[in-house]
Amino acid sequence: MDESNHTHERRKHPRYHPDRKNQPQVSFSFNGNTKISVDVINISQGGLLGYTSNGNRFSIQDDSKVNQIKIKFPGKQPFCCSGKVLRVQPSREIHKYFCAIQFDEMGTDSNKNPINIGEKIDQSLQPVDEYFIPDQIFINRLEKAENYLNSENPDVETQHRKTIYDSFDDITSNLSLEEKYWFFRIVDEMKQHEPEYPEKLKNAFLTFCRIGLEQTIRNAQESNNEL
Repeated sequence: MDESNHTHERRKHPRYHPDRKNQPQVSFSFNGNTKISVDVINISQGGLLGYTSNGNRFSIQDDSKVNQIKIKFPGKQPFCCSGKVLRVQPSREIHKYFCAIQFDEMGTDSNKNPINIGEKIDQSLQPVDEYFIPDQIFINRLEKAENYLNSENPDVETQHRKTIYDSFDDITSNLSLEEKYWFFRIVDEMKQHEPEYPEKLKNAFLTFCRIGLEQTIRNAQESNNEL
């Protein structure tokens, strides 16, 4: 599990970014009825930042209280606590919302025994010094998308083009309009040369990916500072 290298930021608790192997399963329950699954962006002893496709449900709650937060790390027993919603922010992607959650100090383990949530989360984390995303992650995302340039149907081409553009929302949402325009131009050219990407074109693509994603991560961390 990767810890952000922003070590000089003033935070009550250090933030950890789960990798695929250590991704916890998290769900919320309001009043024992509404259950919402959340994908974790980062987590700490004090709370988490994540995103959900059911974020619109947060807005209809009478208050910001979350009655039950269930957390399960891979290979470990689940534990629960309550907490509160600090903020919900819509993503540029339709029906996806970012949410910042603060944990209450005490919770229960799988046997309903009282536990300190911060200590329990700390025991489940395996921090390292740096946060790094391999270049191949971005390339794989591009390669898995339908090549809309090969379609003879204009409607299908438009649909597939929009799908791949939207799939890079976490990157383009933090680019300027000019940067976004050039990024999509590069994506088009990359798909045109697929599967053999010219080195200069690939480097330009990866540069934009890192600029956009690093800003996304930075914004997410800053919005979670008060936890």
